[in-house]
Amino acid sequence: MTTNAENQSSSDVVGILFKNDRLDACRARQTIFGGVRYQYASTAIQDGDLAAATKEVIAQLGGSKAALPIAAAIATEECYFATRPITSGGATASPRVLLRESLRSTSARLDQMSIDVIHWQPDRRTVAGICAAPTQRVEDIREAVAAAKHSLQRVEPAAACLIGISPSHEGRERRNQLTTRVLLGESSLLAVMSRGAKPIHWQRLPLPPGDEATGIVSAIRSLETAATACGLDRTPDNVVVHGRSELRSLLDNQWLENSLDGNFRWVDYPTLSGEDVTKALADRLLQGNDEGFDLVREHRDPLQLRRVVPYREIFGYITAAVVLAGVLWTRMDGIESQRMALVASAPPIIGDGTSPKPEKDRLNGQATAFSRFLDKRVLWSEVLAEVTTALPEGMQLMDIRCSAPMARDIRGKSKSLPATLVLDAKCALGEDGTMPTSLNALAETFNELNSVHQHFETVELSDLHRTRDQESGVAGAEFSVIFTAKTKKGR
Repeated sequence: MTTNAENQSSSDVVGILFKNDRLDACRARQTIFGGVRYQYASTAIQDGDLAAATKEVIAQLGGSKAALPIAAAIATEECYFATRPITSGGATASPRVLLRESLRSTSARLDQMSIDVIHWQPDRRTVAGICAAPTQRVEDIREAVAAAKHSLQRVEPAAACLIGISPSHEGRERRNQLTTRVLLGESSLLAVMSRGAKPIHWQRLPLPPGDEATGIVSAIRSLETAATACGLDRTPDNVVVHGRSELRSLLDNQWLENSLDGNFRWVDYPTLSGEDVTKALADRLLQGNDEGFDLVREHRDPLQLRRVVPYREIFGYITAAVVLAGVLWTRMDGIESQRMALVASAPPIIGDGTSPKPEKDRLNGQATAFSRFLDKRVLWSEVLAEVTTALPEGMQLMDIRCSAPMARDIRGKSKSLPATLVLDAKCALGEDGTMPTSLNALAETFNELNSVHQHFETVELSDLHRTRDQESGVAGAEFSVIFTAKTKKGR
């Protein structure tokens, strides 16, 4: 039986933590907008039936209809892990030889162990990271996933997946630095020395209640003691404590910083809880992260092109490019049609290639003249409305004469004549034959009107004379009010 790993780039994955008595699981689904939705489930293992428990926990996540890629984790205490420096010739040694040398035992039944080895260089020396777990445990997980008709992608220690996801919440400048991490649980802790997402050494230790700070410092000191044996020549640059945020206010953080070397920080995620382990499994599988330990590496299908080439993503990009090209082609066709329509309706001077400068000068002249006209234009309706409203009682308009501003040739010279408004009116005399008092301030009254003040510079009373009505014989007076627009100098 091989392990089907063709779904590495799937957007819907499941992570399962296999414990001795229960299963914890997390389903991660990536949305079309790039976000990720998580769903958690947990179930107990009844009568040692691991296959039935696997089906049950996946069914709780709604994954019983379609085959899903699954990343599995084994509890940290069920796995063996060590890091040892190797020479240039030791890089060709088999995983079983490296494990036997690490165990320093010739009687160990290595044929009953599933082993995975990673060669890398965390510091100056090349090291081999060795991980092993009972083969029967790994086979039980493979058979349980196969019975549930899903695809097992990888099996790794729970500690490894937590370490692999921890640097993702840090800045780029710290993501690949040598770091000591302490992941806190309710009653235990996992002390880890790592560089980036790869572990160098880890220890699972109890967390003494009421004396957590001492437990953290002791675990870190123990890691530093093992650093030389793991191929390190220096202590880590950073110390990060994960989880149990309620302890921050209870512990003496200043004492912790003084007792530890390197930059000290405390973050919330991840912890040793089953939810965090399964979420880390799902996230790593969702990202297509194939680094780290895999206890079923030897059972993977032969490498195929469809496993390394993301056909779905490529098809999606090609589809989007085709749609975008179609939209652009349609827009260009519409723009070309508009251009042809404009050329067809344009004056001949544009269509036949003649220089447009004379036409441009003519249009500029028209625009200038029109602008001047608008600048000197008088809004007659507004002016007449205010003037007739302000006309005193007893006065009547007989005639209205308006003239717009214009230019005239006088003796060969062009002269601009301002706009004028002439009102011919009449009024009755007083009982004693005197002129009405309102006539004295009539010009000032008109001049104070907003519309008159805006357009005209002077308002004068002219041609005032007495009259007598031939039919009624009533004595009166006739006069003219002359409004003269502002001249160029007055502007």
